[in-house]
Amino acid sequence: MNSQKVMVEIIAKKKGCMLCDLALAILEEIAPEFEEGVLQWTVVDVGSKEGVMRQAELRSICNRMPAVPSIVVNERIAFDNIPDMEALSAAVKKALHPEY
Repeated sequence: MNSQKVMVEIIAKKKGCMLCDLALAILEEIAPEFEEGVLQWTVVDVGSKEGVMRQAELRSICNRMPAVPSIVVNERIAFDNIPDMEALSAAVKKALHPEY
């Protein structure tokens, strides 16, 4: 059993954001490719105080501000936009197996 996890953060304005909804739909589509519990995700809503604070934390961790919208995988900016299913799946697989 794989105890490793991949955390995906969607940097967006949550309320009425089509791109956020698209990113969530893509994550739901690729989730079955991975063992249950391996792929986890959250929306960093930059329209909220908590979201702005998390975006600032990610700026310190990533050495640059994550754009809106963007995808952060395991606290690394993976995409400065919303990727297609194949690209996001590949990024998650790379996070699980960096040697590949």
